[in-house]
Amino acid sequence: MSRSTIAAVLSFVIPGAGLWYLGNRGGAVLNLAAAVLLTVLGTVSQREHVHYLFLAIAAGSAGYAHAAAHASKDAA
Repeated sequence: MSRSTIAAVLSFVIPGAGLWYLGNRGGAVLNLAAAVLLTVLGTVSQREHVHYLFLAIAAGSAGYAHAAAHASKDAA
């Protein structure tokens, strides 16, 4: 499995984990903090379809980690 795929899967499961895997510790903490904040706000709002918010957060985090892996590969 490629480095970018591993980073994407890790971040889909735990937002920021893929960035941590890539060595971007600050970005990982920021990504996780944003995901937690959005999750708390979504849960507090008690919307009927809040699970779509959780899926969007996971997908966004995975996409960001995947793109960061490709950017770091191109820069190297």
